[in-house]
Formats: sequence, structure tokens, C-alpha cells
Amino acid sequence: MVYRPDCIRGRLRGVTIVCMSVRQELSSVWPQFSLQIDVDGARLEAPTDAQLEVLAGLAGRPEEILEPDKTHFVKWMEGRTPAEIEQQRTARVQSNRDLTRRPGWTLDLAVVANGDPVGMQSLSGFEQWPSRRIVGTTSWLISRCQRHGLGTRCRAAVLELAFLHLGADAAKSWVLQDNHASIAVSSKLGYHVVGDEQIVENGRELTEIVYLLDANDWIHSPARQRYAPAIEGAAPLIRLLSR
Repeated sequence: MVYRPDCIRGRLRGVTIVCMSVRQELSSVWPQFSLQIDVDGARLEAPTDAQLEVLAGLAGRPEEILEPDKTHFVKWMEGRTPAEIEQQRTARVQSNRDLTRRPGWTLDLAVVANGDPVGMQSLSGFEQWPSRRIVGTTSWLISRCQRHGLGTRCRAAVLELAFLHLGADAAKSWVLQDNHASIAVSSKLGYHVVGDEQIVENGRELTEIVYLLDANDWIHSPARQRYAPAIEGAAPLIRLLSR
């Protein structure tokens, strides 16, 4: 099925149009604002405050993202009111903008379709970066933009950034065993299972499956050729994260 970029047309139209000079100004402080990644049907870019306000508002309505019995897939949803979720999401993304704060870093990218933010795709370098170059990913999309392959294309985009531009050696993913959508994405992109872990959250015992994808496997994979994201403006980010 082909993803239609007008999936939320008419509701957020015009809210997130950003003057190029604003993004250029932000990039002088945070290099990731120079980055843009185009995939079929969407663009990934660091969210401005205006975009973040929309995204936090969407995140504060979990029914926009997941069915009621699946909110445990996303840790920041459970146990918080909508207002608390909005506040937590805004503070977290704003805090993550400083990629020089170590150990570890998280690059948050808004998924923008037809001019409107419809979700978030994040890429994280773990505590040992850059001496141990392993990354992880997290993401969410509003429900009406799910089930069209956009989530797969967005993760492929940040894997391409990680492996071909940032020099990552491997990517890991931890997925709850009943999160079939996330498992499907990992499988499509060539990850393989390396183990599982038992965790307890909010009094529930859960099984988390651990997936791994090596850089060499990604570079030579059919999935990479299939999704082929277009990455521009990565040089400042590469310089920053190579330190």
C-alpha cells in the first residue's frame, strides 16, 4: 500500500510552517537543524518549538497513537495525565537538543507529512559513544498514518544515517513480545534476535525481545536498496558526534 502524505489534511494545516531563516538560526546552535531526511511520503527533521508543541499535544492523547490495551508499548504514556505527557515530552525533546551532553545522546526527529508533524523518530547513541558505536531507535506515529509502511521507512532513514554517516557498528532494538508492529519493522529491515529479557513494569511481568543489526548487514541488504532515504545537511552533525 502506498502511503498518502495527506493523512491528516485539514486539521493541522499551517500550524507548523517554519520560515527557513528560523531553522537556519537554530542550526547555528544545534547542528541537527541542518539535517533533513526524505523518505517516500514524509521528511524527517529536528522539530522546532512550534512543531514540538503540536507533537506534544498529539502525544498527550494516547488514543491518537495506540489502542487502549497497548499503551504499555510506550513507557512515557502510562501513569501520566495528558497534561503531564505533553509537559514531559516537550521537556525531554528540548533537553535532548544538546548532543554534547554525555554519556550518550538522542537525536529526535519530527516525521513531517504534507507540512504537518505526524510522529517522532529518534536515534540514540549509548553511553560508550563514540568508543563503542552502538545505536538504538524509538518512534511513534499517529494512528491514521500507521499501517502504510511509513514507520519502516522512517527507521530505515535513521539506520542509513547511523551506519553510512555516523559510523555506527550496530543497532539494537528492544521490543515487547506482543508489539507485533515493531517486530515486523525489525524483521523487514534485517534485524535478528539475539536474546530476550524479563522485565517488570507497573506490576506486570513482560518479555522483551532483543534484536541486533550489524552495519555490514545493513549496507548490503535489500532493505537498504528498497527504502533508499535521501539525506542532506548531515555534515555538522557528523562533526559533532565524532568527538
